[in-house]
Amino acid sequence: MIKHLFLILLFATLGSNVALAEKADSQQPLRIQSDSQTYDGSKKVTVYTGAVHMVKGTLTINAARLEIVEDANGGKIGTLYSGNGKLVNYRQKRDGGPDLWAEGEADKVVYDDTLELIKLFNQAKLVLLDGKERTHESSGIYISYDSRTDFMSVNNTLEGKSLPGAGFTNAVIYPTKDKPKAAPAKPNTPAPAAPESKHE
Repeated sequence: MIKHLFLILLFATLGSNVALAEKADSQQPLRIQSDSQTYDGSKKVTVYTGAVHMVKGTLTINAARLEIVEDANGGKIGTLYSGNGKLVNYRQKRDGGPDLWAEGEADKVVYDDTLELIKLFNQAKLVLLDGKERTHESSGIYISYDSRTDFMSVNNTLEGKSLPGAGFTNAVIYPTKDKPKAAPAKPNTPAPAAPESKHE
């Protein structure tokens, strides 16, 4: 009995660790595709230009230009710029459910690799989704989103502060759709008895 209990706890622990590892985009390798790239080792700055496609775990960002600055501890901050009439677009899996997502767009996006914090500047929009259904949408000149805590801040200045008369932020909260309920199970009814055969 004790041995079986130990095995159950062991598998439960391993299962929870696997689930956490899958959600931690910060622990995943950063993959970048672009038309060209340059690296300045003295400044620890890498610049990617042309059709930039960045992937890190569930995080994907598309932009025209990406500049990555690495700090002394190896942390990376990426600044992505729009171009050719296209905004920077972003998509990332959210914790809390099997199919929760965040999607955003802006003229400029800053991503902090260590904090898993994303900031959107100018023409900023962030949409929260459950599957393909929108649950919340916010827009403004500045949006900050912490993917670890699912916390969003929307402000009317580029400095991330809200000032009277500086403009408006907007939000749309969508109604929750009722999910189809499973039909109640029918009770098992005994099969009708076979008719008795008559013998003459």
